[in-house]
Amino acid sequence: MASRRGGRPTGTDGSDHQYRMVVEDKYHKAADTKRRLRTLVVLQAVYYGCFVAWNCGIPVMEGKSPAPIVGVMPVVGFVALVSGRKGVGVGNARGSKAFLAIYALLSFVGFCLAVLQAFVMQTMVHYADSYPARFGGALEAVTGLPKDLLQAFGQIIEGMLHAAGMLLQILGAYVALSLRSQTNAKRS
Repeated sequence: MASRRGGRPTGTDGSDHQYRMVVEDKYHKAADTKRRLRTLVVLQAVYYGCFVAWNCGIPVMEGKSPAPIVGVMPVVGFVALVSGRKGVGVGNARGSKAFLAIYALLSFVGFCLAVLQAFVMQTMVHYADSYPARFGGALEAVTGLPKDLLQAFGQIIEGMLHAAGMLLQILGAYVALSLRSQTNAKRS
């Protein structure tokens, strides 16, 4: 019992720390994995924003319509992000293993779509019709900088978008499945 003056509880001299309860490592790992997944969900949201800006911005600057995949990938991504947030748990709400599985599946689908888009943009689109070339042509008139320099900059942007999309999607699927298996192990 603690004394009224705020001293040490009676019956202990402070050396009982070895008998106090300790949180098991598996709970720490699950909390760290949840933190990683929350970070990945935010990074995926930023990626999809950049994806839409790049793939819609250039055609719109030219007065054209974007490619159909530009409509599919963000929809898959949005549903994945919502599922990811519900899977991890928002605020005090508990996470859901079913939503983690949906998030992992949709992240894998997003990965496949990112690979497909990178393949199409790098192999099947003629360089003169590619987004970096069109980006350089559109900004040459505005900035007065050399078109080749702007095209190279556009190529770097597009390459970074492809790499980030593939990496974030597959990492999201992996971390979600890892968290799902940790929560399964925790309850058994």
